[in-house]
Amino acid sequence: MGLKVLVIEDSLVFQKIMSEVLRGIAGVDQVEVAGNGGDGLATARRLSPDVVFLDLHLPDMDGLELLERFKAASPRLPVVVVSGLSIEGADLTIAALSRGAQQFVAKPTGSGFQQSVALLKAQLEPAIATVAAQGVLRPAPARPAVAAAPPAARPAVGARRAPRGFTVAAIAVSTGGPEALSRVIPRLPAGFPLPLVVVQHMPPMFTLSLARSLDAKSALKVVEAADGDVLAAGTVHIAPGGRHLTVVRDGGRLVCRLNDDPPEQSVRPAADVLFRSLARLGAASPVLAAVLTGMGEDGLAGVRLLKAAGAWCVTQTEASCVVYGMPRAVDTAGLSDESVCLDDIAGRLSVLAGAGATLKV
Repeated sequence: MGLKVLVIEDSLVFQKIMSEVLRGIAGVDQVEVAGNGGDGLATARRLSPDVVFLDLHLPDMDGLELLERFKAASPRLPVVVVSGLSIEGADLTIAALSRGAQQFVAKPTGSGFQQSVALLKAQLEPAIATVAAQGVLRPAPARPAVAAAPPAARPAVGARRAPRGFTVAAIAVSTGGPEALSRVIPRLPAGFPLPLVVVQHMPPMFTLSLARSLDAKSALKVVEAADGDVLAAGTVHIAPGGRHLTVVRDGGRLVCRLNDDPPEQSVRPAADVLFRSLARLGAASPVLAAVLTGMGEDGLAGVRLLKAAGAWCVTQTEASCVVYGMPRAVDTAGLSDESVCLDDIAGRLSVLAGAGATLKV
């Protein structure tokens, strides 16, 4: 049985486009549409959807309030925000993602119906694939399945001694990332002794809104990385949407460099690009890395290089992930030093970073 999808959208034209695209995606069994928040809640009670696509601008209800009502009633229900490409739309989208929306798609700006359909399909197909990957479409096997190879064993926290004197901390995250980052970055103390670089898979404009949102909540300074930024303890640099972020040594400083090289793992920015640049700093500048919730395997190849250069890698536990894809890849490869629940990651990073440590280049 396929997915049951609910679209909450007040524009009749966009209702038609969304419905047409969704009904043509493999794995979607049923699509229903509601034109306002009240009808959306009523339809959800009747339909029990597997995923909700939610426009945050509704005639009868604040979209964030409606999101919170959905999450209160069904915390595991995937809600995908449908957003306009504007600063206001980006800010509202980041607020929704930080409050539990799983991901977002941008309203197309094509010049005609067919172009809008094509642009939207390119976003909705991976959104549906993400929901499917969470297990909604997995039927019980008719006969016992062949057991998959278990992940390589990871030592318990404390079983091995983490290195001291980290140079920089780095986070890779994708689907579910804004909420995860909102539960990690604001919990880091003002005295966090390392610079922190972050790759969150997200298009342009939205990473600036994400940085501003996190900065307002955090003791640390959070910025969208710019070419030439110098890393400093207590500052978080988030890779800008659509551009790769690398870190290079420039004299006695570590400096952010941006580039427009081709996507890797189908994404730009890519964690593998960032991690690879950090690995080039060498074993004398070990990295404290964290791989959080997200689809795919971005970060795996980079973690492998980081570990060869003396890094310590923390992965998010499966139970606390929105999508256990990126952490699973690292765990299965035996590259995770410890697996930590999301709400404990900030504390663990603080302990590993060590009070009184200084930036070492």
